[in-house]
Amino acid sequence: MLSSDLSQQSTATPGKMLSFFIFCSAADKDLLLRCPKAEQIKYASIGATVFFTGVLATLSGGYALYTVFNSVILSVLLGLFWGALVFNLDRFIVSTIKKSGSKISQYRQVLPRLFLAIFLSIVISKPLELKIFEQEINEYLHYTGMEKITALDQAYQKKQDAMRAEIAAIKSRLDERFALREKYYEDYKCECEGSCGTGARGVGSECLRKESKYKKADQEYQDLQAQSTKQMAAIQKEMEGLSSEKKTYQGELKDSFASGLMARLNALNQLPAGPSIAIVLLLICIEVAPIFAKLLSPLGPYDHLLKTVEYEYEMEEISSINIRNQKLNNQLTLISSLEQQKVEQQVVHNKEMLAIIEQAHQELLKEQLSIWVEKEKSKLRKKVDQE
Repeated sequence: MLSSDLSQQSTATPGKMLSFFIFCSAADKDLLLRCPKAEQIKYASIGATVFFTGVLATLSGGYALYTVFNSVILSVLLGLFWGALVFNLDRFIVSTIKKSGSKISQYRQVLPRLFLAIFLSIVISKPLELKIFEQEINEYLHYTGMEKITALDQAYQKKQDAMRAEIAAIKSRLDERFALREKYYEDYKCECEGSCGTGARGVGSECLRKESKYKKADQEYQDLQAQSTKQMAAIQKEMEGLSSEKKTYQGELKDSFASGLMARLNALNQLPAGPSIAIVLLLICIEVAPIFAKLLSPLGPYDHLLKTVEYEYEMEEISSINIRNQKLNNQLTLISSLEQQKVEQQVVHNKEMLAIIEQAHQELLKEQLSIWVEKEKSKLRKKVDQE
């Protein structure tokens, strides 16, 4: 009764979800239907791992492509293509692992597939890291942009400081000339009032000389003041132009801030490596899970059935090849026998021809001999008649 229950269980048709995951595992559904339920669940679990790895690749690839193209439709389509590609590769890897043979041979056939799985894990992990650490990456990009703006402000600040220093130097020269003019004025006033210098009050020669010196200094001051006013106005206008130019460059710099895939990957590399390594290792574990599940699982009924089917197919192929070879040998033998018969007939025909030729040759010799005898007889008769 227990055996009948097992038979009914093994021949029961699996549900749609179980059938789908069995398809994902690349196992033969017809063979699995002849196996116990546990064997079906085992391969469905392997297929589920392959399927969810493909889903993870779809999400990560779609997000990575969205950061590049900034298009939802294009990112969804290309993400689905990338996920289907990874799903197909994983399905192929699992389907090519055979449980027959020694453990060493199994590990050898798994090794290149393991490297491929690790490579896929690293590729899949990067977009996920970009999404997981999105806030940190945005913060890094923000600070990077602020540093660029600060560097721009400092560059323009240096130019403006140099211009302010130039204005201060012009004012300093103007103040010196004003102080000198005021000194000459005090000397001139004091000399004319008689409170200093010669002490003679009134307009004398010394008063006139100092007056002339003061007027000359005053004229020079007026000229320098006019020149300085123009220079400071030009510098002030240039400073205003620099301020406007700085605002324009700041706007252009903000618009040109890189926020694409390469900039985000560069920002990701600036973050601590520990979390990224943990995510990569996690994805490697997920990616190689189907391989190790297939590799470490014991030889089950499905493997025995698959080996039997492959052996029967191989025997059928060998038998078919032997039958085709036998037919070919028979055809070759028949052709060889026909050729041999033709050769034998040709030989017989040649012998008959040779016999006919030989007989004709003998007849010709007899005829030639009789002719020669007749000639000799005629010669002999002539000779006898002459005598």
